[in-house]
Amino acid sequence: MVTLRDALAAAVGHHQAGRLDAARPLYHSILRSQPGHPDALHLLGVLESQGGRPRAALPLLRRAVALLPGDADFLGNLARSLRAAGQPEAAERAFARAAALDPADAQIAFTLGSLRLERGDAAGAAAAFALALTRRPDFAEARINRANALAALGLTEDAARLRRQAVALAPAHPDALHNAAVSALADAGLDRPVSHARRLDPDLVERAVGALAHALAADPRHGAAADALLGAALALVQAGQASEWLLDRAARTAMTVLCRNPRDTRAAAVVAYRFYRRGRTDLAARFMRRVSRRFTAAEVAADFELGLWSMVRAGANALDGLPDADSLLGAFPPLELLAEPPAGRGPLLAVSCDDGYYRRFATGLLDSVEAAGGGVAVHVHVVNPSPETLADLARRRERLPLGASREVVDFTGWDDHRRTTYYACIRFLRWHQLMTRWGRPLLHLDADCTLAGGLDGLVALLEGSDVGLLRDARWRGPTREVTVCFAGFQPTPAGRAFLALTAAYIGNFLRDGRGFWMLDQAAPFAVLDALERRRDGLRVRWFDVLDFPWVRFIGEK
Repeated sequence: MVTLRDALAAAVGHHQAGRLDAARPLYHSILRSQPGHPDALHLLGVLESQGGRPRAALPLLRRAVALLPGDADFLGNLARSLRAAGQPEAAERAFARAAALDPADAQIAFTLGSLRLERGDAAGAAAAFALALTRRPDFAEARINRANALAALGLTEDAARLRRQAVALAPAHPDALHNAAVSALADAGLDRPVSHARRLDPDLVERAVGALAHALAADPRHGAAADALLGAALALVQAGQASEWLLDRAARTAMTVLCRNPRDTRAAAVVAYRFYRRGRTDLAARFMRRVSRRFTAAEVAADFELGLWSMVRAGANALDGLPDADSLLGAFPPLELLAEPPAGRGPLLAVSCDDGYYRRFATGLLDSVEAAGGGVAVHVHVVNPSPETLADLARRRERLPLGASREVVDFTGWDDHRRTTYYACIRFLRWHQLMTRWGRPLLHLDADCTLAGGLDGLVALLEGSDVGLLRDARWRGPTREVTVCFAGFQPTPAGRAFLALTAAYIGNFLRDGRGFWMLDQAAPFAVLDALERRRDGLRVRWFDVLDFPWVRFIGEK
């Protein structure tokens, strides 16, 4: 005769061997004979939970716990099923009871800490992980997670110390390495927004990236380490502080990430910046166009890197099919000339802005022009000028050799980004029109700057060139390399052609509603790249954006 003990032993044997379908009916047969059998209730509840049915497991486990409330294993399995069933508060209470019943079980305390950390209770999590470590001092994962809890509480030094200890305990553990890297990133200053005006210690950056590389060597699929490396690489690229070895390492990781998730735009951007760094922006642009096909137009517009790269065309054929600049003018409001600048062949300082920028910044620029003296002729173009702005321009014409123009745009339905992009970009179409009209050199300046003195030295340096441009030589990307807070256009055939192509490039994007912020810098880069690959012979006079003594830039350049 088969006893309940024999039946339970057979059921447990099937259960341990993974034969759940064979174990289940045996548990049920025991419970038909003895409905209050605590072990059968407990083990059948564990089986249901293992089979992905935690809600079916809960009544069984609750009955088992009610029969044997002092059994830590019963409580622990009830807690796990509650957690799987989406009842975190009840799960936490059950884990806490289980931890109190079995002070030697480090895993229960660890799981309690993990649940508290998930729920945002960093202080409670830190206490639970500390309990786990008193029971098992070599528990590296508990040390890692306690460090994360302490970091969430702002105790960064204590967190860093625990992370170093975790690496010492488990030198090949990817989580330990990743957490050590997180501390190193914070030490390097990468836990805060990185600006190219804030220089980071390259040794600290190298240490942080090295820690991430070690974590990825231990586990190439470690998502958190890969994400941290890609984020650090992009932040450093944008700040002009990404070394070549860092970008190489990040690009290798990015390719692994893209194999798992072809829609990871940060990984795609890292690969593109690596192509750009090697002088192959044409490959970078084609690569990002292929990536963009996986997204809707709205998704491209909403993603920072996809939006930037959507405006970049590069290579000898990048300008093929580009409409003529003059043919695009009809898509925009007409240029209304309010006052001609004084006649002459000398250079004309050209400033364009909206009415708000005129009142905030351009008046200061015009004051600095007046203070510099030298009779520099100026032309100001304003989008939707107010009567007050028009009156100010008229008064200034009494003291300055000043011309003015305007355009009136209906911005109804436009969001802030589209409107500010228009303000930044339309000026190049207007300069093309005015170059055609007057045939004299144009020195374009952003409205938010002031002159540091006379411009005679700058004008002399532009002699013999077709174009004068500011370059940011820190490899910050094709939309940041040519900085158009200043640009000089000479009325030579090549200078006119460059300005016309830049205007056409911008106008084509604006007309089709595909322009985003930094289009005004993507355009001259793309035009230059195409002309250089065609060996066009354009004579460019380059200036360093970090050493341009004629102008004081108010914004960060």
